Order: sequence, then C-alpha cells, then structure tokens
Amino acid sequence: MYQTSLTKGQELVAQRMVKEFNRQGHQAYLITSVYHDQQEVPEANEVASRGYTFHYDDVLGVPVFRVKSHQENWPPRRIAFEDFVANLSRIVDECELDVLISHSTLWNGPEDTAKFVEWRRKQAKGGAPVRQVVFCHMSHFQEPSDDRYDLRERTFREAWNSTSLRTIMNLADFILVTTPYEKDQMRSLGARDSKILLFPGGIDVAFREGHGVDFRSKYSIPRDRKLITYLGTVEERKNAKAVIEIARRLGARPDIHFVIAGRLEGTYGKEVAAEAATLANVTATGPVPDEELPFLVLESYLNINMSRSEALGLSQLEFMYSGVPVVTSGVGGQSWIVKDGVNGVVLGGPDDTEEAEAAIRKLSDHPNKRGKMALKAKKSAAQFTMSHLIRGLIGAVSGAISRNALPEQEFEPGEKVIEAWVKKGGRVAVTTRRLIIDTAKGGKVVVVPLSEIIKIDRRYGLSRGFLAAGAVASIALLLAKAANLPAIASLQGALISLANAVVPGLGGIGIPAFAILPLALSVALILLGTKKGYWVVYGADKAAFLPSEFQKAVRTVDQLVPKPLLFE
Repeated sequence: MYQTSLTKGQELVAQRMVKEFNRQGHQAYLITSVYHDQQEVPEANEVASRGYTFHYDDVLGVPVFRVKSHQENWPPRRIAFEDFVANLSRIVDECELDVLISHSTLWNGPEDTAKFVEWRRKQAKGGAPVRQVVFCHMSHFQEPSDDRYDLRERTFREAWNSTSLRTIMNLADFILVTTPYEKDQMRSLGARDSKILLFPGGIDVAFREGHGVDFRSKYSIPRDRKLITYLGTVEERKNAKAVIEIARRLGARPDIHFVIAGRLEGTYGKEVAAEAATLANVTATGPVPDEELPFLVLESYLNINMSRSEALGLSQLEFMYSGVPVVTSGVGGQSWIVKDGVNGVVLGGPDDTEEAEAAIRKLSDHPNKRGKMALKAKKSAAQFTMSHLIRGLIGAVSGAISRNALPEQEFEPGEKVIEAWVKKGGRVAVTTRRLIIDTAKGGKVVVVPLSEIIKIDRRYGLSRGFLAAGAVASIALLLAKAANLPAIASLQGALISLANAVVPGLGGIGIPAFAILPLALSVALILLGTKKGYWVVYGADKAAFLPSEFQKAVRTVDQLVPKPLLFE
C-alpha cells in the first residue's frame, strides 16, 4: 500500500490483512512508503540511503518494509515507489514470499508488482529456479465521476483504468473486490469471473474487543446525549459539511449530539472544524487514538455517512458489527451493506440532508425500532470479519501457490542464476556455484556443486544408421547361405561354435536364426542402449546424466571451472 494510516479505509484494510495473516500463523509483511498520512516517518533518511528498511511498527501492530518513495505531483494525493521492481525482488527472496497483494489504483505499486510477477513467470518458464508468487490486486475501486473530479483528473483516471488497470486485470491471479458492484466494474475491465473474489473490507474483531477509555469525559459530552457519529478522514469526498448541516437542523434537540471524528484534511478539514466550533451540539475531535475508538463506537447511537463516493465503507461495517445502525448516503457499496429500514437507513444521496434529519429524529424518538435495526446490523456484519475473510482468501490462493511451486533450493548469499533452460528432457539451471538438474517427469532434483565436478564425459547414442547396418548384415548372411559360399559357411560354423561355448545348446537354433542375429543385436542396442548426452562425474562416486539437449549447460559449466572438464 502506498502509505500507512490509522483512519483511512484502504490503508486500514491493508494493515489489518497483514495483522490477520500473522494471527493465523503465516508470515506476512506490509510493504509501504516512507509516508504516514502524507507525512514522512522518522525512518525516511535511512530508507533513502539503503533503498528500503524493515522494522516492527508498534503503532500499526505489523512488521513493515518501508521502501524508497516520493510524493507525486500528478496524479494528486498519490505516492510513488522508487526502483520498486529491484527492491521487491530482494524482499520476495529475502522473506520467501508466496503471495503479493497490491492495493488501490492510480499509482505505480500495482503496475510494478504486475511487471515483477510476469518477469518471474517468464524466468521460470525459461527454466530459471526463481521463486514465483501469486499476485492479488485489490483496487478499492471508485468510478471516476463529474461530481467528485474536474475534467482533467477524471479523464486521467479513466485513462489509467483503461490502460494500467486493464493490464493488471489480465496478469493478476486474483482480483479482490469489496462489493458485487465492483465485481461488475472489474469484469468490464477484462477480469475473468474465475479470478474475482469478494473481499468486503474486514472488521478487526480483536480491536473492537478493546476496553477503550471514557470518551464522553474527555470531550465533555453529557451522558444523556445520543451520539450521532461520523468517523473517517474529514475531506471533501466524505462530505462532512453535510453532517454539519444536519446538526444545524437538529440544533433544538437537547438529546442529540454529533461527533465528527477523524483527521482534518487540508482547507476543507479546517473549515469543518471551524463550523463545528460554532455549534453547541457538535464536537470535532480530530484524529482519535486507537484506545478511544472502541468506546466511541460502542457509545454511539447512530453512525452517519454522507460520503459522495465510497468503495465500501469500512467504518460503517465496524459500527454495524458493534450493533450501531448506519444512516448513509447510499453511494458505492453502501447500499449493498446497508439495507434501508432493516439494519440502517439509505438516503437519496449525499445531499439529502432533509431525509437524514428525519431519519435521525425518528430513530431517536423510537428506541425500540433502533434496537431492532441494531440487532440486524450486528448479524449482517458478522460475515465481514477479517478473520473469516482471510481464511477464505488463504483457501483460494493455496491452489495457485501449489501450481507455482518450483523445486525448493536454498540459495547461498551472493549466489546468482547465470542461465537456465527448459527442454523436453527436463529443466536445468547453472548458478555461480551449482548445476541444478530437474527431470521432465518430476523425478528427484539433482544439485551438483561446481567445485565437486571431476569430469564430464560425452555419451554417444546409436543412430538409425546402426539399425540399417544390422539389417544389411542379416540380409548378407541369408544371401550367402542361399549362394552356399564356402567362406560364409565357415563364418556361420564359427558363430555356432562360439554360441555353444557361451551358452551350451544355443547353437542348436540353426543357421537361419543366426542370419538375423546382426539385426536383432542392433535393435536391442538401440532400444536398451545408450542415451545421447553427458555424464557429469562429481564427488567421490557420483554421476548425473544430462540429455544432449542441454549441451549449452555443459559448455557453461565447463567455462566456470578453473580446469577443462569436458572430455570429447
């Protein structure tokens, strides 16, 4: 993911996926930039000098690789990884990764990951014993729209989707979508149904089971107030000013209090905070520490989301899981997770402040109705826990991991693959230190240290000409017998005597049978005899056979050792 955050949905999903993989006994890491909520982290200087750094982040609760990166001038609000294919290659091999999951759109992380994965596939196809990985992409897709973007940015997003994202749809092993609506969008960009997996957000149950702190006391909110809570980054897309407008409409209700919790983004965030300060029934908290969030969620009477665009709405799922109904604008995936009148209220859109006011009044005046919604909200959100979703994802990718599996080789520090070949006889690779031989029929992989090779002997095969020579000899013997030539008769007598000496009684088979002996012998030798190729003799008494198709491997090995090995 291109950065870390404690409030933004896409970043939280990526971080929680890593955390849950580790909870379930796997080794998982977050690969990200040197930015946390657009601000450089203290490790930035170290990363700049080394390319990337690794540490366990106590705040995020996950092991993190931070890679060299910078903020882009275009597109807005995006961060780019630098020299990422090289850094990713080192991380994958160092950590022996089997799966890569890229997040979001409009930045180079998913693009470079796709290039890296396809590069590894082609190397493996060519015979290189490189580690392949399963590639998953999760776009958290939001349709470019005139409501949110000006013409310049909207058309750039459309161009990225039709070029880069379409390529990713083709190369990824799996596409993770947050809603069935997103599935339709990914399908329109070329993703096959067999690749698409539904992965709606992911509730961090362990986090929600925390005890928290007394949120009301900290912000001086009376305990008899019903909290109508907005939780998320305070930015224009999230439309927090609509929440301010609804609060104004309900200013005369002494039992209702609005909380706007989340990081204040730029000028828009400051304007929301300034307007909130003028209203007695609104508290704008800014970022809320992790230990306070469980208390805030559980204390809330309703959650409100007036967003103008939303892939799914992770915070809405978390409120629902805690038994808090949601009042939502219904954009994006909101209308999929929130069923109007069942587990929440779906409005007519992000500007429908009048209906939002009416819904809050109604549910505040009828706590029994709100209670029924709360039970259904909790039940419907239970299927979206991160633990449940990760178990399903592991099951899906396990088959792909098995298909990608190559013979396991523990490469030594500094060891590199020089060249590799795939032929009908199997696959062979030469590294700076070893010759690796894998048969086509899945036999045992033979690993030959270059330093232990004593010699390489050529093994000649028998051609069809040998068969023809045997046939000619047999015909000659039969013709000679028919012609009753004295010299041939003497030769046949000698053959019979020799046969009887070797195997008593064998001469009794008669002269005609011996006439076809040369042909039979040539057939037997071709069927049972030598395979054309090379014997690599190494160690005290070991030898490995290389079919003739791998002549280039033999030549490469011969050039790497200090003395000539190949005996013609």
